[in-house]
Amino acid sequence: MKNITFKSILFLSIIVLSSFAVKDSFVGVKKILGEWECSIPDAPMEYQKGVLVLSRVDGVLNAEMVMGGQGMPLEDVVYEKDVLKGKMDVQGETVRYNLNFTKKSFEGIVSYSQGTLDITGTKK
Repeated sequence: MKNITFKSILFLSIIVLSSFAVKDSFVGVKKILGEWECSIPDAPMEYQKGVLVLSRVDGVLNAEMVMGGQGMPLEDVVYEKDVLKGKMDVQGETVRYNLNFTKKSFEGIVSYSQGTLDITGTKK
C-alpha cells in the first residue's frame, strides 16, 4: 500500500513540476515573438535586408527568415538566456544564426562555409 501511494505521489509530482517547466520556458520566448527587421550589411545584395518572423505554434518556437519576399524556415531553433540559435539552407549552403536579444533589438553572427557576417535587427 505504501509503495502504491509513494508511486502515485511521485507520478503526480513529476506531472505538476513538468507543467511549470514548460510554462516557464515560454515566458522568456514570449518577449521575442513577432517580426524583426534584419540587416546583414556585408552579405550579397539580395540577402542584406530581411524580416525574421518568430512565432509559437503548438508550443514550439518557429523561426522564418523572409528575404526578397521569400520565406526560408530556420531549423533546430533553440532560445536560451536571450540567445537564439538556428540554421537554415540557402541555395544548398547551411547558414547558422547566433543572435543575442535585448528588449527591442538583437545582434549576432551568421556563419557559413566562407566565414561569418554580422547581423543586427530591431523589432517592428
